[in-house]
Amino acid sequence: MLTLSDSPATWIRDERTQLGMSTRDLARLAGVAYPTISRIENGHEQPRWSTLQKIFVVLGYSFAPATDEREQPRLADLSEAWSRDATGVEHPDWTRLRAFADRMTLQPELIAQGIYPEPPRSQSGLMNVLLAAMAEKIADDAGITRPRWTRRRSGLQRPWWPAVRQSKKGAAVSTAPIQFTRRGLMIPASTIWRERPQKLGVRRN
Repeated sequence: MLTLSDSPATWIRDERTQLGMSTRDLARLAGVAYPTISRIENGHEQPRWSTLQKIFVVLGYSFAPATDEREQPRLADLSEAWSRDATGVEHPDWTRLRAFADRMTLQPELIAQGIYPEPPRSQSGLMNVLLAAMAEKIADDAGITRPRWTRRRSGLQRPWWPAVRQSKKGAAVSTAPIQFTRRGLMIPASTIWRERPQKLGVRRN
């Protein structure tokens, strides 16, 4: 938490480090030039208020009235976004997962708080792996470092497909993100992500 005794340099560096982000990750998500972030963290530049606001949002803080009053989306809140049917088969809540992916695509400044905090372990082994795969794909698409916690979650022992016909399984594999198939998840990207261009440009301050 920011206090009056903290300098912007100290606070930004501490908050960024606690999330496990690199300086370049913060710069990319905030849309601020990397040299600017580096100079601020090293105490060589006093940031403008507009620059601080961009950094605050990425680090999970806001000092202005929110235009979007929805809660900050976090994978950490989706560990229990699944159900088990009468036969014992686990079913992810695709609606909630799609809503999360949409927010990450439309508001990339929210990605750090969305994927870096580790989700609590679920009673669903499928969800434990799926959330890690989603975090890796979102990080890779954004061009930032993958969350460290994803390394602690190994893949499934047997490949898992969503409810598709046997004849459709080949197509599912061919359109599944590499971050998924490496973990045994044969889930087409379109199951979670809408088909839209995903461009995360760096806005220079």
